[in-house]
Amino acid sequence: WAASQNSKAVAVNNLGKWKTATQMTALTLLLASRDPSLPVQGALVAPGVALLYVSTGLAIWSLVVYMRKIWRILLK
Repeated sequence: WAASQNSKAVAVNNLGKWKTATQMTALTLLLASRDPSLPVQGALVAPGVALLYVSTGLAIWSLVVYMRKIWRILLK
């Protein structure tokens, strides 16, 4: 949408990539924690939940950075 409004598109930053990486790692850990054949089954839940919180923080941070950039285009 931003690109169609102005010739200068808002560049994607690396925060989204980090958010996705932490989110996928968290989901992998949480899914693995459900496997009864793993000996460390219970130990995977806490890091998985922690990474979901980190992912949420990165998503909000990325949103703020993006909105600050897009807001300049919207005000023109």
